[in-house]
Amino acid sequence: MAQEVEIGNNGEGKIRSFWVGFGLSAITLSLYGLCWYYFVNDELKDVGQAKDDQNLAQSSPAMSVTALLVGGYFIIPPLLSVYNYGQRIKRAQRLGGIPRGDQINPVTSFLLFFPGALLIVPYFIHFWYVTKHQNMAVRAAGGLPYRGEVATLGSPETEAETQSLTAPSIEPPATPPPPAPEYPSAS
Repeated sequence: MAQEVEIGNNGEGKIRSFWVGFGLSAITLSLYGLCWYYFVNDELKDVGQAKDDQNLAQSSPAMSVTALLVGGYFIIPPLLSVYNYGQRIKRAQRLGGIPRGDQINPVTSFLLFFPGALLIVPYFIHFWYVTKHQNMAVRAAGGLPYRGEVATLGSPETEAETQSLTAPSIEPPATPPPPAPEYPSAS
């Protein structure tokens, strides 16, 4: 199940698993892949709206999917759509404050997609690459650590969380000891 992240006031994104998306795409003969492409483009649009970036906020997820689906007959529209998707991820990462060295390279994403579709393995790597960077952008937009780091035990953040989550210790009331048994006297 994908982890949901709130983006701004009215947007929501998901941290998606590459393996789940890949498996569902294989099972549904790429039908899920088209739905996935719509959803991730819609999340990037939500990031643009939350960060007041008009270029990103006015992108059209439906047109992106249409370019893949119908534009395939003309060759150029799906290629532009995939390249622009990489550009949108990079823009969302920049808005989220992700350092330049950790941002997606849209050209790499595109090259893994186009010639990669003919070679299968780079095509597979393309989906892993864009899913990884999409998740980074969604985490950053939601105010989470963009790499998905988990706080380690013993760190101040974890100590505070642990103390706030543990129930206060309640000691049972002290009861007086039972009276000593009376033994009959031997007289």
